[in-house]
Amino acid sequence: MTVSEQQITASHGAEQALADVLAAIPAGIVMLDQQGRVSQANEVALELLGEPLRGAAWLKVVQRAFAPRSDDGHEVSLKDGRKVSLSISSMSGERGQLILLQDLTETRRLQDQLARHERLSSMGHMVASLAHQLRTPLSTALLYAGHLQKEGLEEHQQQKFATKLKSRLQHMDQQIRDMLIFAKGETRMARRLAVEELAGSLQEAVQPVIEKHQLHFDWQLRLTPSELVVSLDSLVGAVLNLINNAVEASDPPPAIALHLETVADLPGHQGMHLLLCVADEGPGIHQEQVDRAQEPFYTTKSQGTGLGLAIVQAVVKAHQGQFWLQSRPGEGTRAWIALPMDANAEP
Repeated sequence: MTVSEQQITASHGAEQALADVLAAIPAGIVMLDQQGRVSQANEVALELLGEPLRGAAWLKVVQRAFAPRSDDGHEVSLKDGRKVSLSISSMSGERGQLILLQDLTETRRLQDQLARHERLSSMGHMVASLAHQLRTPLSTALLYAGHLQKEGLEEHQQQKFATKLKSRLQHMDQQIRDMLIFAKGETRMARRLAVEELAGSLQEAVQPVIEKHQLHFDWQLRLTPSELVVSLDSLVGAVLNLINNAVEASDPPPAIALHLETVADLPGHQGMHLLLCVADEGPGIHQEQVDRAQEPFYTTKSQGTGLGLAIVQAVVKAHQGQFWLQSRPGEGTRAWIALPMDANAEP
């Protein structure tokens, strides 16, 4: 066998070895040449992206096979409804790019199914908790309603009982809404907005709380122009929940701080994030309480469903974010939310 024949044989052997490796990988592998065309692809990639693939321009493949949605987060939807994770890396020597695709559809389906089972298993506890928590404010509301029916009641007394009745009804309404949010376990990402717009919505929503409780409120904003995809009402509601918790934990007049900052170096996380912190100067809590605080129905209050932080956690999770607490006795509590910025948004 000549040297040339040996080289050809070696080349064929290398190609076959590469094909065998690609076939053995349980994820989609696409190799692009320097012109952005598909030079190699395994069967998993073909099954995900369809034919034709080899020799096709990657941009054309993307336009044909992908259908991004506003709620995709760190995953991308295909036109057939499946969700895939996609990572791209450059090959050495400027020979092109390597694309890794992982089908997460079944994983997400099983996670959703498990979450539904967990919520269903909590339904009995939830119904019992709701009945217990509504009994007291309902009895009080009926009492105030009875007072309002008394003849000869002076106007200032009518106003007093009407205000208290309204307060009890609002309390019950909030508890029922909390229960529904927890039971549904879903948050629809509806809006793409600038972080400055989110900050403005938070300021507008918090102002009545500041006035009602006469808070010493410290705003700190360090934002760079960027966007994120959110369910605005759910996210604002989660932050208000944290602020109300901070108010309840503080001696009057409460001193509360709300910090918003865009950061690029969040430990353990890649990419830009919006970091939000609600801090109080209350008595703080022990680590055991910190660990249990996000459990559904756990509460140290005489009133309340124990769903407040569980709902915050659910909302943040729906935004592909992270939520955690920091607290020590005598040092107050800090509640942190980290939300990934939309990498595809235009500043």
